Amino acid sequence: MVPVAGKETILEEDVPLTDNWHGDWFTASEPAIVGQLTTYDETEEGFSFNIKVSNNDPTPKSEDSSEFFVSVKSLGGYAKKDGNVAVFQKKDNGCVLTFQMGAEGIEVKEAEECADPELSVDFNHSFTPAETFVIDEHFLESIKEGKFTPDGYSIGTPIMTIVNELGEPDAYIQRNEALYYTYSQTGYGTAAGENTVGLLTVIAPEQLTPDDVEKLMGEPEQEGLNEMEGLYFYYYTIDDKYELYFEFLPEEKTLLRFHLRELKLM
Repeated sequence: MVPVAGKETILEEDVPLTDNWHGDWFTASEPAIVGQLTTYDETEEGFSFNIKVSNNDPTPKSEDSSEFFVSVKSLGGYAKKDGNVAVFQKKDNGCVLTFQMGAEGIEVKEAEECADPELSVDFNHSFTPAETFVIDEHFLESIKEGKFTPDGYSIGTPIMTIVNELGEPDAYIQRNEALYYTYSQTGYGTAAGENTVGLLTVIAPEQLTPDDVEKLMGEPEQEGLNEMEGLYFYYYTIDDKYELYFEFLPEEKTLLRFHLRELKLM
């Protein structure tokens, strides 16, 4: 960028990616470091979060030990916002996490008090959103077959089929009693004790508005505020076989994620 007289130069990397923190963010680095940051219940003052980072390359418990373990570090709490920075402080041990929103995503920094010498992981990573899922002309026909794209995996697919073909997931997300095996922007959910996909979720859709969804799907059969998560939803049934939920951030009126699952007949 060429400086203009009398104007402050803004570097591209200083420009925030978005004004809202709500969503799922991911990190990955060598060797075998993977992590996810989930932010929710955002208000003008702050947001709740869960952060988890693991080293999937097993390390010995000690220099002379033959036992190995996988380092996993996780934490949840509430961060107070100040512009594009948010801060969490754990009162019992003085651990401070600083979240900074930038052009590439959210950079997390932990204070020395957060360190755990027994683990090979920390929270000092940059977390980026998944690749955006764009709804195309094949979407309406695909959801009738229990999937989001013509070449995607459908509800009822054995989860190990997906893992064997795509490899280990980018992240695992636990939400509403389901475990999601997440690849890029799509999560394949399995309920406890189940080995087949029962729920599909897109966690990073294009930012459609309720009006955009109505143009695509028609008027919703139900709509309202999900008080548990603070999101506004549109609900549709698909050929008496599946149900489709679109969830919007209530203030921004933009699509946060959407789900497809088998219709539960009472």
